[in-house]
Amino acid sequence: MKKLSIITICYNEPNLEETCKSIVNQTWQDFEWIVVDGGSNEETQKIWDKYKYRIDKFISEPDNGRYNAMNKGINLAEGEYLNFLNSGDYYFYDDALKDIFENKSYTEDYLYGNECYLKSDPLKNHIQPMPTELTKEFLYRYSLRHQASFIKKELFDKYGLYNENNKVVSDYEKCFVFLENGVTFKYLPYTITYFNTEGISCDKKTHSIALQEKNNVINKYFTKEELISLEKKYPKKIKYSLFEKIFSIKNDWNTNHKILTILGLKIKLNKRK
Repeated sequence: MKKLSIITICYNEPNLEETCKSIVNQTWQDFEWIVVDGGSNEETQKIWDKYKYRIDKFISEPDNGRYNAMNKGINLAEGEYLNFLNSGDYYFYDDALKDIFENKSYTEDYLYGNECYLKSDPLKNHIQPMPTELTKEFLYRYSLRHQASFIKKELFDKYGLYNENNKVVSDYEKCFVFLENGVTFKYLPYTITYFNTEGISCDKKTHSIALQEKNNVINKYFTKEELISLEKKYPKKIKYSLFEKIFSIKNDWNTNHKILTILGLKIKLNKRK
């Protein structure tokens, strides 16, 4: 059995070649590479053709969204750990996998490290450090990125695949499932990957969907009392345009209220039951 399976999903990704180069240039190559392409165009297929010498398993067919594609990859994987390096993302440096896996063994179920947020302006790139201990409070505010995570495949056998009903947050939701069931986590003191901030989870077009899905997850895994405490500790600020300061109704995803604003006066409606 390979120590690692790298799963890459793709659909007409313009930065695909950067991902491919990142994988084949890793100095530690004891992994299988699985590609799940959603039936991309001819230009994308030509890029795949250049790297098929290294790809272990390749399928290209229509899918029902990112998590359907990721689940296909999980079902194909034979490695002990899975890493989801999707098209457009890439490793932070060529020795990343070597530093993590060469001559090392782990008993923990879920390994995770730091990530560098990739901006259109390179001067704005920044490294996001992860906590040494994963808690629900951390997940309330942030998430573990699958690009910088290595998850034992057996966890998906035991706790199920990603929820395909979500468009954006099923990997976030799965962290709660794992944490709730006593899965062991280990922090790796490395910056492992770049995170492409132009992906679906950061796309302004899907921002409202992401917020709603995250709200649903938070309400599922936190009690009312926990949320009241966290809302006081980490108050969320809603941005308003000049017109919205005069009159607007906005959703506060963090508390399940609607915020009615009239001439600058804010009133909370629809309190959580």
